[in-house]
Amino acid sequence: MNDGKTRYGYADAISGFFEFPTENARRILPSHLEPVEPHHGTSIFAMTVFDFNESMVGSYGEVVMAVIVSPLVKPGERLPKSAFFPYQVATTTKAAREHAIERWHLPHWMEDVDVRFEKNGHLVTAHVASGGDAVADLTIGDHSWQPVSHLYQSFMKNDQGAYLAQIVMEGQQSEHEEELGKLVLHDHAFNKPLEIGEVYDVPFRELWMRDGKQTFDPLITLQTV
Repeated sequence: MNDGKTRYGYADAISGFFEFPTENARRILPSHLEPVEPHHGTSIFAMTVFDFNESMVGSYGEVVMAVIVSPLVKPGERLPKSAFFPYQVATTTKAAREHAIERWHLPHWMEDVDVRFEKNGHLVTAHVASGGDAVADLTIGDHSWQPVSHLYQSFMKNDQGAYLAQIVMEGQQSEHEEELGKLVLHDHAFNKPLEIGEVYDVPFRELWMRDGKQTFDPLITLQTV
């Protein structure tokens, strides 16, 4: 299908949304992006882990560390469910990393990581490690499931410019605020942008999608002040 879109298939994709200080968020974000604050002084850190089983570069695992930011909304256009600024992305293969850097200008941990999903009843845990050392363990629980198609935005910035990706996530989804999950961030260089002790370790929102598709529209170059 030659429509300019890029498609990925995944077996599982899990996300946890955690409160952390806005001061930390602003240290991570470029000046043209504004963090979303659920409470004054508190912003949102999001960790997402994918098990991709279909892509231009084969199967791979991916972990995305991001700050939730205000979306770019235009009259008459579809409203994004949320918008992200991914500040650290890592993959299990070099091919996936090179693809995402070249096509999407995403900032990457430049070594392969290990990503392992462990399912235990209604819980799933993604274990992430680099060089044999633990990086993070993200656990979420499921709730009710339903088919969805949601629009998200991803903002990127590097020395060449600032960019926006429009992403549609389709698949079976469980989303809730039951606080079933847990985040363990280990003392590792991967997590250097965060003040680990100030990231709340219980997610206020948990998201699990399975057997779905992730579709990117062509990248948009932004004009920033």
